Amino acid sequence: MTLLDTLKRPEYTGENRCLPCTVVNAIVVVAVSLALGLLWIPAGVAVLALGALAVYLRGYVVPGTPSFAPRLVAAVGLAGVFGDDEDEPRQSDSLDANVDPEVMLSTLLDAGVLVDEPDGLFVADEVREEWESTMATLRKGSDDELATAVETAVPFDAEATPEYDGIGLHGPDLSVWLSRTQAIADVATLYTVVERGVDPAVALAATEPLRMFSEVCPACGGPVVETTTRDCCGGTASIYDSPEQDVLACEECGSVVYEFDEE
Repeated sequence: MTLLDTLKRPEYTGENRCLPCTVVNAIVVVAVSLALGLLWIPAGVAVLALGALAVYLRGYVVPGTPSFAPRLVAAVGLAGVFGDDEDEPRQSDSLDANVDPEVMLSTLLDAGVLVDEPDGLFVADEVREEWESTMATLRKGSDDELATAVETAVPFDAEATPEYDGIGLHGPDLSVWLSRTQAIADVATLYTVVERGVDPAVALAATEPLRMFSEVCPACGGPVVETTTRDCCGGTASIYDSPEQDVLACEECGSVVYEFDEE
């Protein structure tokens, strides 16, 4: 592995690149390099070259860019310039199971996956540690490796293949598409929950609800915050399709981890 390979952040570049983030960072890099160039031309040239390389390899150089760049672009009336060009945005499906929610909840409590405390439900500390460790391992793998993990983890016969920056799961009775973020989270949930003796069907039903307890991004490991699709980039669909949708999303890469039900 070369030095350039270690600097690359594929979750923020290539097909995952956020155009508003790139444009804002390019403007910042050019402005800083021009300012330094007025004082000392070599410094300005160096900053311009290094900044451009960083944006190309890593997606952005200004910390927290995904949380403010789309809002900034929208505020100046340029949101439409960066809209999704696809006819239909890809929406990540849920790995649903025909399990009574009360049965699922009681099973998770009995297995020690969730703990009921005076101020609410929480994922048990040791479960969270294993869950997040499994996500960290999965995110390091290739798309093919993640597809294999999905196919192995789900409690039914289906074929999983990399599709459209995510994972397509196709079986006799279903055909769903999972974003890479969701696939990592849900596979980690299945591994962690089933290991504690929970019936695989119940574990499958728990994949979506447990994403609501996420504290770190399955895709990059960044912090997860409650926000709206207006304030984040990436995720299950274009950020401009449903700008008022409340979500849990990564503060660093913008990946949507959980979408709250609209009331």
